[in-house]
Amino acid sequence: MKVVVSLGGSVIVPKELDINFLRKFSELIKRRKRDKFCIVCGGGHIARIFTKEFKKLGLSENEAHVLGIFATHLNASLIKFMLGEEATLYLGDPRKAKWKSRIIVSGGYLPGWNTDVCAAYSAKALKADLLVNISNVKGIYDKDPRKYKKAKLIKEMTWREFMEKFSDVKMRPGTNFIWHPLAALICSKGKMRVVFIGKNIKNFEKLLSSKKFVGTVIHP
Repeated sequence: MKVVVSLGGSVIVPKELDINFLRKFSELIKRRKRDKFCIVCGGGHIARIFTKEFKKLGLSENEAHVLGIFATHLNASLIKFMLGEEATLYLGDPRKAKWKSRIIVSGGYLPGWNTDVCAAYSAKALKADLLVNISNVKGIYDKDPRKYKKAKLIKEMTWREFMEKFSDVKMRPGTNFIWHPLAALICSKGKMRVVFIGKNIKNFEKLLSSKKFVGTVIHP
């Protein structure tokens, strides 16, 4: 199976490196020898340090985006080193991604695109069987679960329903949102199925093994 993983920076570097998660994640990727993986890494706390108050630093929005991209490249390099020689680091145009090895690790590419967009384009270019978003929440909720304790997990929805629900979202440097609007448009037009899950590695393995898992599925 060909799998593209949008690995949220919030699970790589929430505030400090999540060593336990990174070890378990890399071990799982190494163990799944029959599968190919493209892992697109977010910037996490490192990116937010530079992008949160870019105006106070006298930076333009474009410059803030560039710094965020560098943070994703740092995280991608870390993941590549953890995965060893089996993995290839690719920091080029995700629209031109190719399977040059069993594991590809990448990050951001252009200002204005976050790594969700890069993951969506990578999935299209690589003809992936599965696109997975791993973040610090278990999936997509009807309300922000960090603010509302009674927020309910949405198990399934269409891209039209997703875009209608989140039509007012505006992406700025450092914005943390479940899935970029442009990425949603790419996936919708490409009729892609995308699965949103949390950072539980056993749950991720269940998904890869076509077993029952906890998360949200968005489909055409």
